[in-house]
Amino acid sequence: MKRRSLLLGGAGLALVTGTSALLWRPDVAGGPHNPYFSGLNHLLKLDGPGRPVMLLDLDRVDANIDNIAGSVGPGKTYRVVVKSLPSVELLKYVMARATTNALMVFHQPFLNAIAESFPNADCLLGKPLPVNAVDTFYQKVQKTRFDPESQVQWLIDSRERLLQYQALAHRLGIRIRISFEIDVGLHRGGLPEPLAIASLLDIIRADPAHLELAGLMGYEPHLTGLQATLKHPAVENVLAIYKGFIEQVKLAGIDPDGLTFNGAGSHTLGIYPGDTVMNDLSAGSGVVKPTDFDTYHLTDNLPAIFIATPILKRYDKLKIPGDPWFTQPLQAWDPNRRRLYYIYGGYWKAHMVSPSGTAEPLYQSTNQSPVSTSLNVDLQVDDYMFLRPTQSEHVMLQFGDLLPFRKEQLVDYWPVFKQTG
Repeated sequence: MKRRSLLLGGAGLALVTGTSALLWRPDVAGGPHNPYFSGLNHLLKLDGPGRPVMLLDLDRVDANIDNIAGSVGPGKTYRVVVKSLPSVELLKYVMARATTNALMVFHQPFLNAIAESFPNADCLLGKPLPVNAVDTFYQKVQKTRFDPESQVQWLIDSRERLLQYQALAHRLGIRIRISFEIDVGLHRGGLPEPLAIASLLDIIRADPAHLELAGLMGYEPHLTGLQATLKHPAVENVLAIYKGFIEQVKLAGIDPDGLTFNGAGSHTLGIYPGDTVMNDLSAGSGVVKPTDFDTYHLTDNLPAIFIATPILKRYDKLKIPGDPWFTQPLQAWDPNRRRLYYIYGGYWKAHMVSPSGTAEPLYQSTNQSPVSTSLNVDLQVDDYMFLRPTQSEHVMLQFGDLLPFRKEQLVDYWPVFKQTG
């Protein structure tokens, strides 16, 4: 048991024995599943595989895609972020509804899978990859179905990386399209100022057989919590920096028409209706809205992914490993520790959403995780509990196939990407 668990128990006992206990005692919480989760519980008990699964609500996904596409607006490209929606079938669904073939990719095995499954995709790398990863991609790609020279934009953040990619292009006898990562205020890397791009553009212009400028990428999640519009000073600063880089491209004698000027993300995409600086906006997580994306510009989007896990065991009293002395006082003090369930799996990057009002776990387990509740929660063994992931990009890979559903009916099983290959 973690030291933190002992401290929680000790704190509970101290409050019980103190005169101010009633001021600090938790209120009773929790209750049965609401109709939405009750329906999902019934569905999974009938047709589910009997293990933890990742559910995908397609009706909500539809609404979220429409909101995102509407935010991008006409005349701009909506680029779907692959790491946040890591399934070929899910990407097909999103791309078809949003009418886009543009993808942002962050991982070499995913890029190879995209090249195989989406022969017409337009791919922009979302981070600079080591040159060995780029080499691996070219060794594995089926060039008869996918043309990397016209369909991939590799992200470059420094002169050293550009020279590495140039050397690879010479060795393989290919031309590589380059987009520059620019720092518009996040300060996580990328070219730090517009003048830094000038010498790199000279390298590209001097080697047209192997290098081609494709565009710029400026990511700005530091705007997330500002409830900003285009008139916000922080947004104006981001766009001013971006314009400075575009001006450097023009000064190098390169026509900006046809280049990709990418930015945004699910958190900030809603800032840019009316903007004329960036022509390519990215979003992925907003399609499914995990808890980390409960932010201002996604207020109209709905949570669309849930972890569902079966209950393995139920006890009508609190049990703590080793039966420490504070078990009974803690149970008496906290009415939300009167009933104990063990769920199948656990310790995910997720928060319980149904039943509501579950107590903070005394300890976590990836095998059988304890969930304590009040007596208001009256679920049985083989019922399901439901959690909302905090993010989609890693958590969605942990459950095997996604289970899309629509109106309390499972639609299919959608495989997720493999992380190697």
